[in-house]
Amino acid sequence: MEKLLAALDAALDQTESALLQENNQAPGYRLPTGLAERQALRQEVKTGLEQLAADGRNHYHPVEPEARRMKVGNVNGFAYNAQAVVDSKEGVIVAGEVSRQETDTGQLAPMIEQARDTLGVSGQDTLTLADAGYGAGADLQAAQDKGLPVLAPPAEGKPAGDNPYASQHFSYDPNARTVTCPQGRLLDHQGHTTKAGQRVERHRCHCRECPVRAQCTRDPKGRQVEVWPHTAAAQAMRTRLQTPGGQAQYQQRSQLIERRFGQIKQHDGFRRWTVWGLESVRTQWSLLCTTLNLRILHRRWRQGAPANPPAPAGAAAQRAKAGFFLEPLFHLVRQIRQHAGRATQPCRHLASWLPA
Repeated sequence: MEKLLAALDAALDQTESALLQENNQAPGYRLPTGLAERQALRQEVKTGLEQLAADGRNHYHPVEPEARRMKVGNVNGFAYNAQAVVDSKEGVIVAGEVSRQETDTGQLAPMIEQARDTLGVSGQDTLTLADAGYGAGADLQAAQDKGLPVLAPPAEGKPAGDNPYASQHFSYDPNARTVTCPQGRLLDHQGHTTKAGQRVERHRCHCRECPVRAQCTRDPKGRQVEVWPHTAAAQAMRTRLQTPGGQAQYQQRSQLIERRFGQIKQHDGFRRWTVWGLESVRTQWSLLCTTLNLRILHRRWRQGAPANPPAPAGAAAQRAKAGFFLEPLFHLVRQIRQHAGRATQPCRHLASWLPA
């Protein structure tokens, strides 16, 4: 875009000079159509560059500037990122959100809190199953600090694969603040550094006689392991997911949330947003979630099952009188009204996709 802007500037200057010489007119004349179009294009390019600088990105959609490039199936295109939380018992969507962010980083705790507020229950009373996209170490640490039980594969470091000396196999003791290698040796603490605004401790192995040194590292100074503030949380999560109980619990995740996304995208055929702007997309997502919840409620009514299960004991009893199904619906309707009030773009077709 910067090269295009420079080329347009040069072309405009050259064309304008030629016209002035040919017509012997002072500045202020009406521009020819071709030159006016170039100036309009120049202004559009400048607007795009300003948006890129504001977003800190190197991509820009001239028609949908709020959209961002993200992986959608097997392609990388402009899209918005839809989020949802599904109740494991009834299958209703109890929280929904749309962001411009290319990944799910930073969304774990906010989505759990939204679901908790919708149902009027304590976060400590529920277990959230999330995919690896929500497993950034900082997010796991944030959920732990807020007392929100979570099961999500940590997304820290390179995949271990078959490497027995991957960083995931180095054990960190948060109490003693020590790191032990797979061979059972303690690494030496070598101070700390700052990365991404966080203090990172460094531990290094100085055992030159280690029989697996060549397999463990190519660093002539010895293997180095970094310990972030969230390392202990990620390690504890990795350990829990390796237990039979943790594996059995986590296997339920795909049956819950992926089923709902599959229904929206495959059965209903909704794979593209049909509105412009983030607020309009949020409104549309809330409508989709509400529609899906209404189907579940309707099916329960047809089956003759009670729409209002027995009121639970404790602080949530009063709010539960509104009905387990109705409360998520009311919450989504409130979201629709809120986003629709801020949406200013008309409803038009746009090739922005739901992320896979």
